[in-house]
Amino acid sequence: MSDKDNELNDKLDETAVEKDDVETDATETDVTSDAVVEASTDDATDVDVASIDFDVVYDDDDESDTAPVAESSETADAQSAAEQSDEGADSDIVTDNADHVNETLALRKTDDTESLDARATAASDSATSVSSRLDREIKRSKKKDTFFLKSNPTFALNRVTVTNRKTGRNILDDLSLAFQSGATYAVLVDAEDNEQHQALLATMVGMIRPDRGNVMNKSANLNEVEPLDVLGHRIGFIPQRFAVRGDLDAEGNILYAMDASNRNFLRPKPVIARELLKRVGFTEATSGLPIGKLSELDQRRVAIARALCCEAEVIIADEPTAGLDRDDATEVLALLGKFKRDADRKRAIIVVTVNPEISDAMEHSVELE
Repeated sequence: MSDKDNELNDKLDETAVEKDDVETDATETDVTSDAVVEASTDDATDVDVASIDFDVVYDDDDESDTAPVAESSETADAQSAAEQSDEGADSDIVTDNADHVNETLALRKTDDTESLDARATAASDSATSVSSRLDREIKRSKKKDTFFLKSNPTFALNRVTVTNRKTGRNILDDLSLAFQSGATYAVLVDAEDNEQHQALLATMVGMIRPDRGNVMNKSANLNEVEPLDVLGHRIGFIPQRFAVRGDLDAEGNILYAMDASNRNFLRPKPVIARELLKRVGFTEATSGLPIGKLSELDQRRVAIARALCCEAEVIIADEPTAGLDRDDATEVLALLGKFKRDADRKRAIIVVTVNPEISDAMEHSVELE
């Protein structure tokens, strides 16, 4: 063989040796892998064994729990018996309470054996009786509202006594008067008893307070109201003297009274003043002139408008026809009667006079003793 052939054979031998080494390494690797797998299998086996041991322990626990189950059955029987006992005790308590209630009701019983139904019937009959009586009273009246106004007069003197402290005389002695809105009244006083005349007026308009009794404007006691509030809001007063200011014209007189009332008005005061002057028959020919230069009749017209300007529900006039002839007096009284009822309000018109003819001209009259 040649040298080349020998070298080729040697290389082939080395290659074969290397392959054997590789196979040997692979075998060793397989062996190692198998060992690892076996080890892992052993570990898994150990875990399974542990779990089996755990299951065995768990099964032992179940066996140990068997006894308490039996015991729980006995406990249930005991609880049932206890509940029955409690129910019996509750029943006894209910019975005792019922007996106690019956005893209490027995103590409250009286000789009156009237039933609740009978009492309800009696109350119903009583209410029906009152209602029937009210109906009869209303039917007896000419106007339905007259009956109700009697119990709530617009203006009233309730048992009023005014005493002269110097002489000890009771000028007004336990006097009671009532006045309804929507009507005219006359209070006739003794012409020779000027003290009584003045005391009555002063008491009615709140200038003096009675020693006993009350002066009422609806539900308001004038004894507890300031005089400015009485004359500025509640009562329109027409005195016999100084009913107007002679130095002012007609509109100025009304504005003066409105300003003095210290109250608010919904419309401008000059507008209200002119409307009132028109309603009392005051003509434009006399506007702008001082009242002192006008006739007595025109002065009374302005005085009435002044009393109306503060929207009072009570108008009190002291001798409104004094110094007038018969025709002018008739016109003034008719003018006062005109304002007892407006579209928006009703008023009580009260005239205090010593003249029986004036008293007869009013719808209602009363004479003081």
